[in-house]
Amino acid sequence: MAAESGYQIVRVRAPRNTPLSRGFRMVEETLEAEGRPLAAICAMELRIPKPLTREGFDEFNVGYVAQLQRWGLAVDGRQPAARTNVAPEFEPPDQPSLHAFCYAVEGASKRGTFVISGVPEAPGTPGGLAAFWAAIAQTLDERMTALGVKWADATETQFYGTRADHELFGAQGLAFFDELVRPGLRWFFSRPPLDFLKLEIDVRGLARDSSL
Repeated sequence: MAAESGYQIVRVRAPRNTPLSRGFRMVEETLEAEGRPLAAICAMELRIPKPLTREGFDEFNVGYVAQLQRWGLAVDGRQPAARTNVAPEFEPPDQPSLHAFCYAVEGASKRGTFVISGVPEAPGTPGGLAAFWAAIAQTLDERMTALGVKWADATETQFYGTRADHELFGAQGLAFFDELVRPGLRWFFSRPPLDFLKLEIDVRGLARDSSL
């Protein structure tokens, strides 16, 4: 999702392991305090106790999508708000939690502001870890092009993988991912929400990043 002219996207980090039900109220309270409608919500970042089976993931989504519907965020039957939903490898929450959220505010920005959902690897991609990341990078490029933004607009890239994946990735070098790491790289020792996936990336370009 990218901000329209005259608006910019900001991010707010929730207190650590904020239960999702409380996190939803926190989103509502924050937007109300800033005089912004719920339609300004751009993205949600969640943390879950462990990766889920396909059935467990679908069950989790029922409640999550219901909340977005109560907020009136659906557009043509779809939920446009971006989402990253990962399971921390160390000290995971004991229940689904809100990590952060993004929303649009009025204001001009020198660069395009945007947020893109987490993109996991495609299972079965031949070529190993490097091929996984290359496929993800291509997907991110395509999504950014569709939003009308560029890597020069990005302020941060987030990698999600285990510590073992981090060591393996580091041993292969980052040279072919110059665009991904140039904005500023953060690696979270986490897994994607589905138990058959290992790696994920998201990227965003923000006007402001704060915490509650």
